[in-house]
Amino acid sequence: MGTRIAGINLSKNGSLAIINDGKVEFYLEEERLSRIKRDRGAKFLVEKYLDGVDAVAICDCYTKYYPKKFLQRTKEKEAVCKVIRNKNIPILDYRQRHHECHAANARYGSPFDDCAVLVMDGKGSVHDHNNLRFCEIESIFDNLTPVFKHYSTFWSEKECKKLEQPFWKDNNFYSDRTSVGQAYRRVSRECGFDELDAGKTMGLSSYGSGRVDLFNEEYGHSLCSKELYAKEDSTGYYGHQEPVDLAYNLQKSAERHAIYMVAMAINLTNNKNVCVTGGFFLNCVANYAIIKNVDVNLYADPLSYDGGLAIGSALLAYYEHFCN
Repeated sequence: MGTRIAGINLSKNGSLAIINDGKVEFYLEEERLSRIKRDRGAKFLVEKYLDGVDAVAICDCYTKYYPKKFLQRTKEKEAVCKVIRNKNIPILDYRQRHHECHAANARYGSPFDDCAVLVMDGKGSVHDHNNLRFCEIESIFDNLTPVFKHYSTFWSEKECKKLEQPFWKDNNFYSDRTSVGQAYRRVSRECGFDELDAGKTMGLSSYGSGRVDLFNEEYGHSLCSKELYAKEDSTGYYGHQEPVDLAYNLQKSAERHAIYMVAMAINLTNNKNVCVTGGFFLNCVANYAIIKNVDVNLYADPLSYDGGLAIGSALLAYYEHFCN
C-alpha cells in the first residue's frame, strides 16, 4: 500500500477524499451521509473513512458569521479535528490556503504538464495588509506558483472608509469590490432564488436582455461595479432592472470578466494551457464563452466548487511532503 493522504473540506459541500500515491482512491460529500444539502460538516465522514491514512490535510474558507452561528460552526469544526487527533493521525492545516487547494485540484487533475491556473470564487482565505483585513477572490498561478491575486475588503464599512481607492502592491490588487461569486449570490437572492442557486440565475439569464455593465475595467483591472451595491429604495436595487434582465446583465458581464481574467493568466504566465477552478467555473456558459473568444487550451475543473478542496488539499499535501 502506498502513501495515503486524506483531505477534508470544512467549507460548503463538506467532503473527504483519500489520495493514494497521488491518485484519487475515494471521494464523498457529507450530504450523502447526513442528508443535509450542501452540509458544511464532515462528522460522519471522519468517523467512517480515516482508517489506514498517513496524514490528514484540512481546508476551509473565510466566512463572516453572526456570533451565535460562528460559535456553532467553530464547535463543529473542532469536533472534527478532535476525532482525527483521537485516531493519532497527523494533521496538516491548509485552512489559510483556500485558493492553493483549488489550484492543486485543477493542476494535478488536468492533462497538462505545464499550465496556468485561474481561481475565481466567492471567498478564499483571509489576508491582512496594512492593518486592513482582505480576502482573496481571484488568483492566477504559474503551475502552483502565485503570480497575481485580487484581494477584497468585501465592503466592510469600517475598512472601506480606510481604503481610499483600489491599489496595486507587488503585482497584487487590493480593492473594495465584491467577487464574481458573491455577485451571483446577491443577484440570485434578488431573482427570488436561494443565494447558492447561481445555476438558476445562469439559466434565467437566457430570457433577459439589455444592459451589460456590472463589471467594468477600472484601476487597471476588471472590477464589479459599485452599482451592484446601490442603496435599496422604493423601486428596488440595481438601476431598477427586472430580475430576468438583471440575471442577463450579470451573466454577460461575468462572461466578459472571465474572458479578461483568462487573457490575463495567459499574459502573466506566457502559457496557453489554462486550468480554471473555483465555484464560478461551474458556469458552463461562461466557460464556452472563453473557448469562443480566447486562443486557449482550456481545462475546466469538474469539481471546481468547494467540495473539490478535499482532493486539492490532499494532493497539495502529497506533493509537498510525501513525493520526491
